[in-house]
Amino acid sequence: MSDEEIVRAVRRLAAMEGERDRLAERVGDLRTAVTAEELAERDRRGNAMADMDASILLQSIEVLDRMGMRNAAMAVQHVAEVEGLLPRL
Repeated sequence: MSDEEIVRAVRRLAAMEGERDRLAERVGDLRTAVTAEELAERDRRGNAMADMDASILLQSIEVLDRMGMRNAAMAVQHVAEVEGLLPRL
């Protein structure tokens, strides 16, 4: 990977992390939700946060592997396998 490709990949992951943090903040704000609308929003955002977590893990595996950081990629892959995002090898 070129330096520019590495920067782009890291920026994409950082943007995903930022979005995940925003979702987590809103889910936290709704932890004491009582109305049906608030509970539904908390569930939607919680599900979106879980999806974002999965995407970040899977993208991280790909980026680390492309960067030649295979041991780090394998460690993240193990986490993805434990989380049920990938079949265990």
